[in-house]
Amino acid sequence: MKFKAFFIIGILTVSISQILTHYFQLNDFTNGLLIGTGLGLLLLALLQKNKTAKS
Repeated sequence: MKFKAFFIIGILTVSISQILTHYFQLNDFTNGLLIGTGLGLLLLALLQKNKTAKS
């Protein structure tokens, strides 16, 4: 169940960063931090799902 939370938060983080970039001028650090955090959470969710599927 934890992977669902990571997956949802990751998708929301990436999509919110894209929306903010469209409407506001974000510097590269902030944009990269938001996208990197979102992708990291998505990857963590996928790894946890694979780990629980094998168990």
